[in-house]
Amino acid sequence: QSNNTQSNNTQSNNTQSDNSKSTDSKRECSVYQDLSTSPTGITVTSKVGWRNINTIVLFDEDGNTLGDFWWSHKGIGLTGCIACQSPAVIRDIPGGSIVDWNLSLSGGVLKLSIGGDMVYKKKLVPECAELYGNAKRFSFYGMSCANSFLFAPAEMEAGAQIDETCAGACPAA
Repeated sequence: QSNNTQSNNTQSNNTQSDNSKSTDSKRECSVYQDLSTSPTGITVTSKVGWRNINTIVLFDEDGNTLGDFWWSHKGIGLTGCIACQSPAVIRDIPGGSIVDWNLSLSGGVLKLSIGGDMVYKKKLVPECAELYGNAKRFSFYGMSCANSFLFAPAEMEAGAQIDETCAGACPAA
C-alpha cells in the first residue's frame, strides 16, 4: 500500500570534507528506486508557477550525483541533456495551482505527466540514456513542506532521514 510522505530540501550537505560521510548523507536523505526499470516513476504533488521550480536530484546507487531534473512554467531541464521551453499545456496551468505530476526515466525515455496526462516525452540521446540509466536514488531540492511524493514501498526504500517531517524540518501531518 502506498502512502504520501512529505519532502522538502533533502539534498545532502555538501560542505562535509569526508567523501564517505557525504555519500552516506546522500543515502540517508534520498529514496532508493531503480528509475530505469520503474513502471511507476516518481509521483509528486507540488505548486506550479513561473518562480516555482520543481527539482528532483538524481543519484547513482552509491550516492554520487548524476544531475537534476527540473520543470516550471518556464521550462524543462535534465542536467547535461535537456533544456527547453515548457510546452503550452504546462504554461497554461494557472500559477499557484497544486498539481500531481510524475517523472519517468524508464527505458531511456524521459516522460513528464501532469494529472495523469503525458505533457512531455523525450528519448534521451545514448550518452544521456546511459548516464541516467544509472539513476537509483532521488531527493528533492528547494521544495516546500506543502509538497509531497507518493511512496511506493514495492519499489522504493526511504533513506533514514526521509519521513513525514523530513527529519524534523516540517511539521507532522
